[in-house]
Amino acid sequence: MKVHKVLLIGILLLGIFLRFQNINWDSNLHLHPDERFLTMVGNAMKVPTTWEEYFDPTVSSLNPANVGYPFFVYGVFPVVLNKILAVVAQNDGYNAFAIQGRILSGLADLIILFFVYKTSKLFEKQLKFHTSIKYWATFLYAISVLPIQLSHFFATDTFLNTFVFASFYFSLSFFYSDKSWDGIMSAFFFGLALASKINAVYILPLVLFLLCFRLLIKKQFIAAAVIVALFVCVSYFTLRITEPYYFESSDFFSLQPSLLFIKNMKELTGLSSGKVFFPPAVQWYSKTPILFSLFNLSFFGLGVPYFVFSIMGIYLLFKRWSKRHTSIELVMIILWVIGYFLYYSIQFAKTMRYLILIYPFLSIFAAFGIREFIRRYKILNTRYFILFILLAWSLIFSSIYLQKHTRYQASFWIHQNLPKKSVILAEYWDDALPMMLDGEDNKQFTIESMGVFDPDTPEKWNKIEKQLEQADYYILSSNRAWASVPTIPDKYPRMGQYYKDLFDGKTKYKLIQKFIPFYQSFFPFHPSSWLNNWFDESFTVYDHPSVFIFQNSKKTHDAR
Repeated sequence: MKVHKVLLIGILLLGIFLRFQNINWDSNLHLHPDERFLTMVGNAMKVPTTWEEYFDPTVSSLNPANVGYPFFVYGVFPVVLNKILAVVAQNDGYNAFAIQGRILSGLADLIILFFVYKTSKLFEKQLKFHTSIKYWATFLYAISVLPIQLSHFFATDTFLNTFVFASFYFSLSFFYSDKSWDGIMSAFFFGLALASKINAVYILPLVLFLLCFRLLIKKQFIAAAVIVALFVCVSYFTLRITEPYYFESSDFFSLQPSLLFIKNMKELTGLSSGKVFFPPAVQWYSKTPILFSLFNLSFFGLGVPYFVFSIMGIYLLFKRWSKRHTSIELVMIILWVIGYFLYYSIQFAKTMRYLILIYPFLSIFAAFGIREFIRRYKILNTRYFILFILLAWSLIFSSIYLQKHTRYQASFWIHQNLPKKSVILAEYWDDALPMMLDGEDNKQFTIESMGVFDPDTPEKWNKIEKQLEQADYYILSSNRAWASVPTIPDKYPRMGQYYKDLFDGKTKYKLIQKFIPFYQSFFPFHPSSWLNNWFDESFTVYDHPSVFIFQNSKKTHDAR
């Protein structure tokens, strides 16, 4: 077997290992809220018995609105795909549906490895990229931390990313070949992307540029119009088949969008704007536009060395273009990536996963940067050193999947060590501990919820002080509140200070146990830490939160 085939197989196996390592990372506790919601929707769905029923949004049992979930802002295709496969494979239970969905999510992300390789190969053929770049690019995407994390969740993100990048690839192939089939495939995957999430529309300017630019330069306006018309028709037809519930009726010739979907999107926009109070949005009020997203992209999503090589690659490619004035397609790709990043980084909600669409592109830019670095600095074993520093963060992050989830560990410890009939304080809008484990009964504890996200009014604190006085334990099951509330002292002057005092041991509640992921041992995770203003809480809350258990030192009984 040739060396390059062995190399590709090795990269694929690495990608598989990183994406499917401990796929049941939460031991069937369903700790990802979006995944939990999609699983409930999928379990409520029924596969229609006729095509007429499937395409009719008013009666279809695959339409979330018809099975008790009228507020649904995703594309339904990933859920429907999982549902059909679950029925066929007899995996249509609550736990099995989620695990199968995670497998599909990971498989979707693995497909991007193929398209990253093929895109790099196109650049190798058309733009004289070095032959090693396609291997570096594929390897880099295989070890990208955010895609690895999102592959462990059954959500729409990896499906969206795969279909968007596939649509881009075929439009790029059309740019070089003028083959109509490439244009059709680009449209097909764009339709699937829209059917996964409406955000796919952001790739449209780049795709249309690649489809039309050469034809417009040659003044072949009719041919360009035909290509656009064909793209629209194929995309629409694909969307109509895979997500018929974006539309108001089953009439294929009616373009009327679903009024309920429009209403839902408006409501989501309001919740994501910061104008409406919404606990998950508390973290965003203090975040610096652009710099916040840049920090999370470079520090958590990619890792600093990976990010540096990406920037180096972008710079060198621009420099190369400025000298030769060729490769307009590459310049437009770079401008799209930068524009997409800037657009999302100035939004109120700057969630890391929204930037997943640029990760395949960054892997190619970084590969170019690495190749140029190796060429210019021919130091002994440079390649091995680069491999080491690139892999380090991916392996450190993946260590979270080597042990039981921190909330599982904490719940087990609570059941084994806290006295029965203990009163435990949990926090509103977060998962309360202990969780229901096999063979354990949560009814032995009294769990009360504290409204920590409510405005700091006297009424709030009268209630909280009574709860703190009467409770035996106070458990923080994630950093959702304590890492976000102190960042906006104008809104939470007293609650923010209480968290700082709590962690500093200045209250009657004393820390008796904690469960933290390995890598967080090296970070200053504390309510007064600078880091609280610089990381997206969703990166930690779902699959590896830090759990802190405090005991009321004024109470008479102790932990066993």
